[in-house]
Amino acid sequence: MYSLLKFKEIKKNDFVLRENDTCKFIGLLEEGSMRTFYVNENGEDVSFLFHFNQQIEDIVFTDYEGFLLGTKSKLNIQALENSKVYFIDKDDWNNLFNKNAFWLYFSKKMTEKVYLSAKKRVEDLLYYSPENRYLKLLKENPQIFQKIPQKYIASYLGITPQSLSRIRNRIN
Repeated sequence: MYSLLKFKEIKKNDFVLRENDTCKFIGLLEEGSMRTFYVNENGEDVSFLFHFNQQIEDIVFTDYEGFLLGTKSKLNIQALENSKVYFIDKDDWNNLFNKNAFWLYFSKKMTEKVYLSAKKRVEDLLYYSPENRYLKLLKENPQIFQKIPQKYIASYLGITPQSLSRIRNRIN
């Protein structure tokens, strides 16, 4: 497995995936942080996910839909700081889990985590007020507030940076 991984150092602000590219990899973050985002119809960046080397669901980054279907990505993935990552390309990934039951199981678990993470993200936006989304994020991922610029946190929460500032002042 390890021989299939390709190590790369990514500089701060460099992209590993851009909108309209085809995602042919799964990335694993060893060190640093990344942001997955899309650009909405108004041309605004909307943060969708943050990636850290903390928990398994945070270290994996890809456009899973594009990876599975071979379609052009709607997402961008960008390094927020100098980062160390490993990539496995689609053909190697498929060969790996076709030959070994462990990797098939790992792929299944990763798929489940991707689904549950996306479902949670949608539910947070649908069911919680901006203030409660902020409090939930603070409780679940406090490291985000040390590593991620406020404008990206605000877009992740679905609010303006000014609204985020007001929420923070009210809570403090």
